[in-house]
Amino acid sequence: MERLFSFFCIFCLLLHSCAVKGELRSSEYYFSGKNEWGSLATDFRPPEGLEGRIEEFLGIPYVLGGSTIYGMDCSAFVQQVYAIYGMDLPRTSILQSKLGIRIPKSALLPGDLVFFGERDSVSHVGIYMGGNSFANATTSQGVKYSDLDEPYFFARYLFAIRLKM
Repeated sequence: MERLFSFFCIFCLLLHSCAVKGELRSSEYYFSGKNEWGSLATDFRPPEGLEGRIEEFLGIPYVLGGSTIYGMDCSAFVQQVYAIYGMDLPRTSILQSKLGIRIPKSALLPGDLVFFGERDSVSHVGIYMGGNSFANATTSQGVKYSDLDEPYFFARYLFAIRLKM
């Protein structure tokens, strides 16, 4: 019985790993200045070779709390893709959502992070790829491309951010 209780506690901890609440304000990924949006919109360049990097992860199964090639969740996927570019992003989607600058959906560019959830509570993150497509780790099919207009994601879209590259 004690072993079952321990397993249950670990399971519950992992269940919330993709959406753990917390505070993080790293200026490294923020833009500064009131007029930053103008230069951000025109000067931003997506990470070089992003599509090729994403393809290295396609098909990796979803594992809640996982962060290896044997299985990972959404925030670990984003964290590991950006680690390739030398960016040390936090481990959870909630903490990742506190970085960068929020941008309108109409201004999305490849490399922007898109966040999903319910009632302004972040529970999922993906990397926008262009053409309404984004890469993410799904519970049913692992790391794959999805469409922002798929009913599940359309109904849960919260916002997007652009990181300082």
